[in-house]
Amino acid sequence: MNFLEKQSDTIYFIRLNVKTNSKTQAIVNNGSFLTIFLTSKPIQNRANKELINLLKRKLNISSNQIQIISGSKTKDKLIKISFLENIEEEVIKDFLFNND
Repeated sequence: MNFLEKQSDTIYFIRLNVKTNSKTQAIVNNGSFLTIFLTSKPIQNRANKELINLLKRKLNISSNQIQIISGSKTKDKLIKISFLENIEEEVIKDFLFNND
């Protein structure tokens, strides 16, 4: 099972696990899910906001194209990403794992 699931040509779901209060931001591929290290603490929705900003920056999309489907208050999350045009899985993976 892959962390990235294609629903249509423009919509993908990402399964991830969030580690908060880390020293640096990082994205690690664990096969069936991503582990994302965030510097924020999970207080007042700060970690979710940091997660959305990180994905927005990595994927070069706006924040309204990112939706937390499940897990807004837990470490395991399902994220829906809506792209404006067709995009391939490999392109998304390249965006996620390249260095800024």
